[in-house]
Amino acid sequence: MQTEKSSDIDTKPGSKYHPLFSFDADVVLSSRDGVLFRVPSTTLKMTSSWFRTMFTLPQAQSTATTPSRTNNKSVRSPEPELINLDEDASTLEPLLRMICGLEILTLDTWDAVEPVLYAAEKYDMPGPASIVRALLRTPAFTDAPLRLYAAACHFGWAEDTRAASTRSLTLDLHSPNHRSALLRLRTADLFALIELHHSRRAQFRSRLAEPPFLADTQLNDPTAARCSRCREQISYAEWRELKHAMFDELERRPAGDTVLIGLEEWPIAQACWTARCKKSICGSPVYDKTLSSKAIKDVLDSLPSAVEVPVYEAS
Repeated sequence: MQTEKSSDIDTKPGSKYHPLFSFDADVVLSSRDGVLFRVPSTTLKMTSSWFRTMFTLPQAQSTATTPSRTNNKSVRSPEPELINLDEDASTLEPLLRMICGLEILTLDTWDAVEPVLYAAEKYDMPGPASIVRALLRTPAFTDAPLRLYAAACHFGWAEDTRAASTRSLTLDLHSPNHRSALLRLRTADLFALIELHHSRRAQFRSRLAEPPFLADTQLNDPTAARCSRCREQISYAEWRELKHAMFDELERRPAGDTVLIGLEEWPIAQACWTARCKKSICGSPVYDKTLSSKAIKDVLDSLPSAVEVPVYEAS
């Protein structure tokens, strides 16, 4: 950031005023690409701790003035101060619209929103940051949960961090498609997300080996498989195959919603629910579809569904 005398403003090559910010003001902000924005210093001080601090620092006295008229008399008023900023006009325009109470441009892509959000952080502008945060809760952004998780972690938004981590459960973090998004995360935030995905799969495996499900010892002992009605020897092969199918599906999509769909549609699930005792005078179902499906759903509902984060705020 550089401050210059206003006499240099109109002579800078390629400089031009933004039409919405060409009114009289005592400060001129210049974007990296040469667009000028007139903004009252009172507005900047009120909405930005960064500018408020800057304006309290000792400033070099300037004798430059510009002519104006008051009561039909020509007077001299101080020239506005020029401040060069690092951001381009596409970032500064929505940011300054927000703090000046102007209509906000449509911001519906991450490439448009992220520079504004990080500029709001740089200049310590909580107002624009809160507006962008509200935008990030709309479907245009929640459909990219890893980017939302990265932003929420960075800014300490506990509620949004948890919500984004829950939405990430529909993703396979091992897919190459998500590598670039994961590389944006801080190490601790990445580990927390990986732990959430891993703990759901691990706990699901563990719970499906506990009552009311068949224990691993029962599945591994063929002589223990008996019909509950006639005590004829049966096979638990169908349940074993269905368990593996559910484990594989949870690896791909830890949310588990597609597991419940699979219990209705997978051929291996249909084979499990239609399995019956081989004894001709018995023919009892080996598994109860209704009770088993409900028990599986109860397990999925009990699994951890969001990362554990510090309480950064009351939300």
